[in-house]
Amino acid sequence: RRVATVDVDVETANGMPDSSPQSDELAGFGGGFSGGGGYTSSNTAARRVVPSEQQAADRQKIKVVYVVLESQYQSSMSAAVRAINKSSPAVCVECVGYLLEEIRDAKVLKELEADLADANVFICSLIFVQELAEKLVEVLAPVRDKLDACLCFPSMPEVMKLNKLGTFDLMAITGGPLGSFAQQVKEVRSQTLGDKKKASGPSFQDGLLKLVRTLPKVLKFLPGDQAKDGRAFILSLQHWLGGTPENLEAMLMRVAGGYVPAV
Repeated sequence: RRVATVDVDVETANGMPDSSPQSDELAGFGGGFSGGGGYTSSNTAARRVVPSEQQAADRQKIKVVYVVLESQYQSSMSAAVRAINKSSPAVCVECVGYLLEEIRDAKVLKELEADLADANVFICSLIFVQELAEKLVEVLAPVRDKLDACLCFPSMPEVMKLNKLGTFDLMAITGGPLGSFAQQVKEVRSQTLGDKKKASGPSFQDGLLKLVRTLPKVLKFLPGDQAKDGRAFILSLQHWLGGTPENLEAMLMRVAGGYVPAV
């Protein structure tokens, strides 16, 4: 099976998620593209996917924590994790998501900090509220180096600088061919706001896709390992922008297989 992304097709290692009853422990799942019910409160337990004992047996468990602006990714991410937990022979995933606005609450921010303490992978996107970006950086920066992967997709520059995927490190290549990427993202968003369009809506998405398509051209300027890891970052971003369960499943399996040492 092949998974469509914005630019490329990437083959996944797992089967399609199906509509059979959930076999993992997912309490209070009710979000998604239509209702967004998964984010109607700050009860993170309602958005935590945990593999069952049977699914966890003889598999390496990884923990994924993510922070997003809007609720639609919760549905796709949960479906992707359930598919991995059902079909992957070697890996199972615990996953928990937070809505950006929730971390205004000091208690929720503490919950996020606790989840990050034993996470393998962190993902965030569209963190453009300065106050909340600072709060996220406050809890993410101290654990960044302990994470196996830290994927900070289009967000404020101070958040995107915390990206980490193998040797791909925006902090280490500031001023290089990719060093201005975070600033370019900010400019795309500013232009979109200038048109009085929603910053996370279709106009902003189109601007991001155009920017993403320019990135492969600069990979040739990076050394071998950085080019490989930079390509993995771009593919992960493409899958993220695709937003379907199949895309997110492919992204998680690539990151786990390539960057989580225990897998």
